Amino acid sequence: MTLERSSSRVYTPVVYTKVVTEWIEGFDWDQANVSHILRHDVTPFEVEEVTSGRNVVIPARTIDRERRWKLFGKTLSGRYLIVVFTTRRKLFRTVTAYEMNVAERSKYAAQVD
Repeated sequence: MTLERSSSRVYTPVVYTKVVTEWIEGFDWDQANVSHILRHDVTPFEVEEVTSGRNVVIPARTIDRERRWKLFGKTLSGRYLIVVFTTRRKLFRTVTAYEMNVAERSKYAAQVD
């Protein structure tokens, strides 16, 4: 008897996508996080855009007991982005944002297109 490998598709992120982002009431922007994402050539507008479109959210590494998440999404102009964020007082606080690499695109592009 041979066992076939199941699809490499990950289903857990869909659950996180709805649970983490459905109760967000706005965005927490300040000079620190705006200047940080601008160094990666990502704008606050693009971050807000990918959060409102099709996206996938998975847990990221917790830092100083603060839960963080990675959101994978696509802008209307076609950029595939990753946004690392946390939530504070029902606000979406961007930690960093950058373009997906080739491996990340191959894994998540079909789910966010």
